Amino acid sequence: MENSRRRVLLPTLGVLFLRVVSAEQISSPPADQMVPPITVRASSSAGGAASEFLTAFISTAVRLDGPKFISCLATAVKLRPDLAGKIVVCALNISRLNAHPLAGRLPLGTVDQIIKAAVAASPEAAADIVKAAIQSEPYARASIIAAALAVAPDQESRIRNVVNEMTPVSILPSFATLNPKDRAPSDNVNSPEQPPVAQ
Repeated sequence: MENSRRRVLLPTLGVLFLRVVSAEQISSPPADQMVPPITVRASSSAGGAASEFLTAFISTAVRLDGPKFISCLATAVKLRPDLAGKIVVCALNISRLNAHPLAGRLPLGTVDQIIKAAVAASPEAAADIVKAAIQSEPYARASIIAAALAVAPDQESRIRNVVNEMTPVSILPSFATLNPKDRAPSDNVNSPEQPPVAQ
């Protein structure tokens, strides 16, 4: 009796295994054709929802490149314009990780492409996008401003206001020189490196 069960059970398991394997092979498309969607879940707190959204954006965008990456960025900014600045900084960081640029600086073309896509997706968030991008990539300041203005010229005053607020005020010019030697009288200086001057 037990022997007959084995004879029936083994062929049945073999057929089930073949059906499962063949179903998996038929139903799973190639990985390059699959683009995971950005999903937004409801949350009890706004901070939690923002954090979840950024996490979902990062986990999705890190797997994409080229036009798919830019499309994902634009979609995220359209869905959450209130997080546009943070989304752009995440996109810049993901690009830096994927490109491995010299000295950590992204090519200006990449920065321009990211800024243009984000501003086009949400022109009313242009000022926030510019501010966050300049804080993230200060070397690309002029390029960031130009890219944002090219896409949203009607936001120029808001963009310029944000940029002007960010301009650092330096206190160094008020102290003309920081070397004490330059402030002391130059005629009678005793230094251990040089013998005293005989007068």
